[in-house]
Amino acid sequence: MGVYRHILVGVDGSDASAGAAEMAGRLAAELDAKLTVVFVRQLPAVPTSPFGVTMNLDTLWEDQERLASNQAADVLDGLDVAWRLEVRTGDPAVQLELGADENGADLVVVGARGHSVAHRLLLGSVSGRLLHHAHRPVLVVR
Repeated sequence: MGVYRHILVGVDGSDASAGAAEMAGRLAAELDAKLTVVFVRQLPAVPTSPFGVTMNLDTLWEDQERLASNQAADVLDGLDVAWRLEVRTGDPAVQLELGADENGADLVVVGARGHSVAHRLLLGSVSGRLLHHAHRPVLVVR
């Protein structure tokens, strides 16, 4: 493993992302690295309900963001590591890679699977896409 100075971890509120956040936090503490936690607001695969009522995306995103942020805090606050939350909007794999570029992260950590089954079926898993397209090491936590 190389020397990592800045670790970026993707979270979505799932158990898999909690495991990824814990691993990233432990690595950051051990390596004295910066830690950026990223939550990506994404469009749902089906933007309307079966009844034709458009979902309130702001409410959905706020709820998901709060869940992901609280879960990351529960895992990371027990570790001796400073971290910050960054919220981005778009495709999770693309936004995690862009966030890593913009923050100068040299390692991206993600869970093996997240919440979005429909997105995985349509677009492939975030972790799989990062493994094939990222310009830096990617650690996938099971």
